[in-house]
Amino acid sequence: MKVGFLSVERQTVDVREAKIALFDNGHEAATFMTVESDAIDFALTHMRAVCDAIVVDGNTSAFYDTYKDTLSSRPDHFELDEKLHSVVREVTPEFLTDKFIPLLNKKVKKRFAVMVFKTYGKSVAELKAELKDYCTKKSKVRIEFFPDFLECEVHARCSTNMAQDEMNIISARLDGILGGCTYSYERIGITERVAQMLKEEGLKIKIAESFTGGAIGAAFTSIAGASEFLVEDVVTYSVSSKNKRLGVPLEVIAEKGAVSGDVAYGMACGLMSGGDCDIVLTTTGNAGPSTQNGAAGLCFIALGITSEKSIAVFKYMFDGDREYNIKAGVKNAMFLLYGSLIAYKQKKSAAAAQDRAVQN
Repeated sequence: MKVGFLSVERQTVDVREAKIALFDNGHEAATFMTVESDAIDFALTHMRAVCDAIVVDGNTSAFYDTYKDTLSSRPDHFELDEKLHSVVREVTPEFLTDKFIPLLNKKVKKRFAVMVFKTYGKSVAELKAELKDYCTKKSKVRIEFFPDFLECEVHARCSTNMAQDEMNIISARLDGILGGCTYSYERIGITERVAQMLKEEGLKIKIAESFTGGAIGAAFTSIAGASEFLVEDVVTYSVSSKNKRLGVPLEVIAEKGAVSGDVAYGMACGLMSGGDCDIVLTTTGNAGPSTQNGAAGLCFIALGITSEKSIAVFKYMFDGDREYNIKAGVKNAMFLLYGSLIAYKQKKSAAAAQDRAVQN
């Protein structure tokens, strides 16, 4: 069913989440409109022409006042012109999944199974090209792409009437295509996935931030149980702090500049020398808008593995405003951590297999 969202004076619906919830249940978010109270009737007339159901949110009193001659009361849900209407002050995820979508599902018989791939590192265009065989009208699977800041959440929907063997084959094929850029098959973010992996492996991490100004630590500490893996996060913003707190030589800063791979490396060395951790992560750069200390958007991220006594430095050039650049720095740092944890698990598994072979 095609669904329209009519927001009166203020929009409360999360557009992306509404699209995902409806897609997963076999429906479509057809249109979103925000209007003033004097345009309610005009907008609703337009929506009825293209939608099977309509959600009204925001100033619901104005909506009821507009239709006081049509509606004898103020119902939450009603049929008008053979269209389902739901009225709610705020469109929450609970409203969609527990109230509205069940009403839609009563009108259709099909039910769906959904496979989720949380991907990173590839654009929607690249993902569509790789999944082109599943993006045709003839395909038994419907694919939809939901991008979200350097990531894309791919949902594959098929009827529950499909034979389980066929569903398993399709799932395996999709995983074969997307597995290399998928970090989770659940609807969780990259930070939460990295936190899960750190906990599972019992690893400790230390962080020192300049470019990201504490945003990486804030992302981790927003997750319950961060104390299980996060030892410390220090914001060494000034030259003096990088030198006194982390021991980055002043001559290195003077020669290479505070915004440099050498300084990111030195910051990581300082964290690693303190011990009590398995991984170290540092950032330095210029988030902008000033270009006083290197080009705006220039960022260096260092990632070190204590057991291997190794530190790798990665250079990025972001092209957004200050807020965007910092957010991009955090996201890329998480992707680097994820990649290193995958490599750690592979090495651990290989070592365990070798030990078993020696014992046998």
